[in-house]
Amino acid sequence: MTRTQKILVSGLALLALAFLFVVGIFLVGPFLQRSIFYPKPQTLPPVVAETTPELLARLGSLLETNAPSVARALQPGLSLDQIAALESEGGFRLTEDLRALYRWHNGVATNSSLGLLPGHHFPPLDEQVRERARVRTQVASSTVAQRAFYAMFTGHRTDWLELFPDGAGDGYFFDPHRSEAEGSFFYHLAEEGYYVWFPSFGNFLSGVIEGYETGVIKASTDGSSFDQDHDRSEKIWQRLATMSAE
Repeated sequence: MTRTQKILVSGLALLALAFLFVVGIFLVGPFLQRSIFYPKPQTLPPVVAETTPELLARLGSLLETNAPSVARALQPGLSLDQIAALESEGGFRLTEDLRALYRWHNGVATNSSLGLLPGHHFPPLDEQVRERARVRTQVASSTVAQRAFYAMFTGHRTDWLELFPDGAGDGYFFDPHRSEAEGSFFYHLAEEGYYVWFPSFGNFLSGVIEGYETGVIKASTDGSSFDQDHDRSEKIWQRLATMSAE
């Protein structure tokens, strides 16, 4: 075999290995996402008794008193028809609890960083629909290898809605492909692979309300920002949610 033939054979072998590697990622990727990158909670605590509309009414009153800047930043709510139109556009279906959320208020203004919790934005539902579409378009225009790596390591996030993101890729998300019993609403810290799964959105609201009522969440001395005692917050979530091992 000539030197040229050997180089050609080696090149073809490398291409074949690369092809098998990419195919393997596509085949194994979904399994790894479920078992490693995106597990499900084994158990969840009971769902709180108060309804989401009741909890939202309580939270609204607390924000007026304890976080007036947040209360002022909240945008008017959406109608059921508007929510249904955005669900259709985005190709997902919200839970009744989350429909109640966006009927209450459709997030805060795009140029605001405020949210229901310190450090977490509350983007409008229409903004989330546009962002999901942008990500899908970006992924679709990538190379085969890029799509393979995305599918393996990040693809499980594609359908998530960023309900309360922190601006760094972490925050509180909703997965329309999971049921509430599977922890469809959850907190995720990607760097540590850490999750906090809630059995209902009401459990999350109940924890936020308790945070404001007990001073776990409070305005800073000058009133221009809000602080959160994360150690005390974690104790609240331990009662209302299930945490993954760090």
